[in-house]
Amino acid sequence: MALLATSKVSLAFAGVRALVDIDLQIEEGELLGIIGPNGSGKSTLFNVLSGIYRVDEGTIEFRGRRTDRLGVAQIVGRGIARTFQNKRLFGTMSVLDNVVVAAMKGARGSTLGDVLGLSSSAHARAKAAEIADRCLALTGLADSTHLLARDLPYGAQNRLELARALALEPTLLLLDEPAAGLNPSERAELQELIRRIHGEGVTIALVEHDVRMVTGLCARAIVLDHGEKIADGASSTVVRDPRVQAAYFGELEGGEEAHAV
Repeated sequence: MALLATSKVSLAFAGVRALVDIDLQIEEGELLGIIGPNGSGKSTLFNVLSGIYRVDEGTIEFRGRRTDRLGVAQIVGRGIARTFQNKRLFGTMSVLDNVVVAAMKGARGSTLGDVLGLSSSAHARAKAAEIADRCLALTGLADSTHLLARDLPYGAQNRLELARALALEPTLLLLDEPAAGLNPSERAELQELIRRIHGEGVTIALVEHDVRMVTGLCARAIVLDHGEKIADGASSTVVRDPRVQAAYFGELEGGEEAHAV
């Protein structure tokens, strides 16, 4: 049984189809790439899987249990976490507290008062701090815990977004264009970080415009175009599929193949 499986998932906004009959399986321990041109439905798919949007049709199962009618917090509780293209950091809070807040989301009875030291839940705070320290070490931010999130360089803010998601201790991590805005050196560092996270036993689905990053990291990739899944298979093969080439570059004359994907 797949860790996560969708069946005929569809979603429309004001009559415009954003996802159309999406069948998807993510196996436990996999590092799956999800690619496609702008507007193809990649982030919308993540929004559906993480409970931000509810599907119009179809089902989503995680570990064999339906999740398509659950809220975001319930889905996080099941073991799915995600990052966002637009980072959702608390800029005026420290790096450490940004991750502690995320770690405490799963603690029963925790409140903002726990985070600020206004309640008696010292145990919950201590446990969250342990989780945060581990996540910050993994993402290379152990020496930046005292800094305000807004004062971090852009690449480090990306890693903080990752650390916050990891603090939720997910079984499945959804990474939504984590390399956006990074320079080549930062992209290489991120690629190694994703490998380390995957090596820790976290299943990962990666949405990314950098196709070379996807082929370098992911054994399998799926391709979306106009809300439909048009290819699914070995990443090195998928990117040479004529339908994928056409989706990225338009129909090519005389059977010409575009090698830039």
